[in-house]
Amino acid sequence: MLNVRQIQILILLWNDDYTGTELAEKVNSSRRTIIRDINEINQYLIERSIAQIKSSSKYHMVIKNYREFQSLIEQFEIDDQTFLFKLLILKNKSIDNLMAETYLSKREVTNTVERLNNRYHGFINIVSKIGKGYQIEFKKITEVDLLAYLIFNNPKFIQNIPELDLPTINKIIEKNKQYIPPEVNKYLVSKQITAQLIALNICKVEDTQDFYLDKIETLNKLNTSFIKEVLRKVTNKYGLRLDETTLVTDITEHLCRNNLFPTFISASLIKQIKDIKIKNPFAFDLANDFRKTIENKIPDISINDEYIGLYVVRAMDIMSEDKNIKILMYTYQRSIANINENILLENINNINLKSVYSKDEFEKFVKTNHYDISIMNGPNRGDSGQFDISINGIINQQHISYLKRITSNYYINKNLSNILTPNNYLNLANSNGNYLSNLKIGLSEFKNRDLLSDDLIQTLINREEAGNQLIIDGVIAVPHATANIKFGNIFAIKLDNPVNLNNNLINLILNVVINDQEEESRQIFSYLYKIFHNTPKEKIKQISSYDDLLKILNTQE
Repeated sequence: MLNVRQIQILILLWNDDYTGTELAEKVNSSRRTIIRDINEINQYLIERSIAQIKSSSKYHMVIKNYREFQSLIEQFEIDDQTFLFKLLILKNKSIDNLMAETYLSKREVTNTVERLNNRYHGFINIVSKIGKGYQIEFKKITEVDLLAYLIFNNPKFIQNIPELDLPTINKIIEKNKQYIPPEVNKYLVSKQITAQLIALNICKVEDTQDFYLDKIETLNKLNTSFIKEVLRKVTNKYGLRLDETTLVTDITEHLCRNNLFPTFISASLIKQIKDIKIKNPFAFDLANDFRKTIENKIPDISINDEYIGLYVVRAMDIMSEDKNIKILMYTYQRSIANINENILLENINNINLKSVYSKDEFEKFVKTNHYDISIMNGPNRGDSGQFDISINGIINQQHISYLKRITSNYYINKNLSNILTPNNYLNLANSNGNYLSNLKIGLSEFKNRDLLSDDLIQTLINREEAGNQLIIDGVIAVPHATANIKFGNIFAIKLDNPVNLNNNLINLILNVVINDQEEESRQIFSYLYKIFHNTPKEKIKQISSYDDLLKILNTQE
């Protein structure tokens, strides 16, 4: 079985690529230990056909069986929650007693504490105090909240408390259910309420009624009109097209549930949320502003802006216009057309397909309708030059792969020369490592070229100064803003010397400005992520001209 440090290394490599030195710094270990750990992790993963860690300039993990890998991550999370549960219930919280109870070494206990502090940042802080051992400081949640969350996720935990008289507790629970307000039953399931009542008993909280009255006091502040008011105040700065009714309902119900019974995002979802955030940065910027605004009005509220960001993405998608790519397919044989239509519609999601069966019909539709892509399906009779794609017979996997690529990146491929012009590229011979200073110098140069206004520059800088930066693979910073423009624009600043941003050495700054009323321009973020995530970091560092960057952006995935 992997030890605590190796688990930490595995989770780090799941999220990004690292050198041995970088991993050693992250887990407070030596380079030699990292090499040994990587070999043991690799052996463990390969034997189970789960994943493999490859090494070039950096360690990179390739997942082969995602379901098994997710199960592995979930088991690691249970191990962390087991440690946290013991820390909550043990009277003797000294490091020696924790080592004895958890079978971990002193270094592993220290690493686990550090990881838990990062994992539950903003809600708990585990600190070591002389003569008392480890103590948990709570913020926005209580000891009962955390215990209830752990018991609900892992009901078997309570079996490890020998002094817990469960038959007696069950009688107390039945008695105390009369004190549960109707609002609680509206938002929580019975197992959550039972977990709370058990936690109250463990923590020796005698007045169940007071516990729930405090919860209801917060709940009463979280009404629909209040959430709508805060949301409108925040969304006005972004100009995003949102389904307000759905978003207000989703956020209100989420905050009510989460403040009655605080929950935390599962470790198995962190990577997925990170990927969504990279592709939808404005949604999470808005969520971050929403959290700050609502915390100013209700300081003790329990809120995770990543949950809110997911609801914003959902509300944006509901309001999206029909983004399907319109395809006109000219087919000689109806039988072949029917087969190919089924193949295309089953394999490619974002298309609107129309089949015609004569040249005259094809030309009529081209004149009266706008189609993004035209396909000739049949033998080449000298007129294939009129079509974007020519296929003879039944569509195969190669055709599907090609169509998937051009439909998913249609907006970018069509407009790349407008999105990034030669004038939108700057080589910056920087001498210092301050990220914001170099960003301001670069943006000032684009202003001198009459490409950016003072207001837009200030918007980009303000967003970066707020600390909610978007970074791709640790080497590319992506400041972003919205404006009333025809196309999305990328303003690229290639730095001669890397600058530090949140412990990442940034070599390239891609300032992205989109018109968010133009739904297709949101593709820019996912396109940048897909392209650069599959580009070696050394190749990014070696960019020295507009043509170098354009060549990478034109890469066919």
